[in-house]
Amino acid sequence: MSLNRYSQSQTIPRAILAVLGVFMASAAQGSEGLAPDRPNASALDDRVHALLDPLGAGLGVSVWVGPAQGAPWYVIEPEVARPSASAIKTAYLVALFARFAEDLDASPSGLDDALSDDHPAMAPYSPAQRDEIRTALLGASVRTIGGVMMGSIDAPNHVYNAAASASTAILGGPDALTAAIHGIDPAFDGIVARRYMLAPRDVTGDNEVSAASLAAVMARLASGELPGVDAETLTAMRNAVIRREAVFDLPGRHFLKGGALNSDPITRVKSGWWERPELEPIVYVVMLTQPAPAPESLTEAADRLDATASALSAMLLEAMNAADNQPQP
Repeated sequence: MSLNRYSQSQTIPRAILAVLGVFMASAAQGSEGLAPDRPNASALDDRVHALLDPLGAGLGVSVWVGPAQGAPWYVIEPEVARPSASAIKTAYLVALFARFAEDLDASPSGLDDALSDDHPAMAPYSPAQRDEIRTALLGASVRTIGGVMMGSIDAPNHVYNAAASASTAILGGPDALTAAIHGIDPAFDGIVARRYMLAPRDVTGDNEVSAASLAAVMARLASGELPGVDAETLTAMRNAVIRREAVFDLPGRHFLKGGALNSDPITRVKSGWWERPELEPIVYVVMLTQPAPAPESLTEAADRLDATASALSAMLLEAMNAADNQPQP
């Protein structure tokens, strides 16, 4: 079975429950990535279709779900590059901490310049926002900058995004950051930075990731093994990621990084890994894009896409957690 026709906070709110209701009500009836001989492969495909079909034409879908080490259990177009929104920041975090691993508690060189009014990283912000950004980030340590851009250290949205843009600037700009990410692990080659956060998406191009490459980043952090990175730095990277307990009513520790864009195309990304009690972690990336509708229906369309991405993430994690959908020895 192919899903190619789709290519043209973490509590579940009512909107997500409504979407999950559609999935649960569908009749259980292989997938591109879940081997056809896996138990319930066809049933899971049918449920995915039942969830996504109501979104209509033009939907872009990429999925990677599997263990932190080894082949995926379920994928949909995992190598297709799609807009990443803030989900790309996990790769930024890895590149930033790897570059300054010798002293994560020092303020990185180049930060003052990255936060200056004439730097392109600051172009999207108002004068008042720039002042707030500098108040929050000037003199900040690498560790703090990473936590702010990942959302594990609370900050206003403009400071949260400016921390990622400052990281990009410190590492030499989008092209140099891309090269740094690719240099860490060949599996990260599907990650490309082209613009600073909140900069126009149609000038230098969008920031993009493939589900497979973003899952590779998450898998390295989940497994605690990353080429050329020492254990202490890897622990610091993990600590910068948002963690929650019992997300989607699934017990254990959940490490999360999402992304959202309400311009064209509307984009929603859910990514992270789930550390299950006494079981290996499950890594997941769910990416959905859809052409933006008329402005008057944009909010509704964006909310629906977000609810669907959350519902799909919950569905797949639940399915992969079932013993009959895990690889057999």
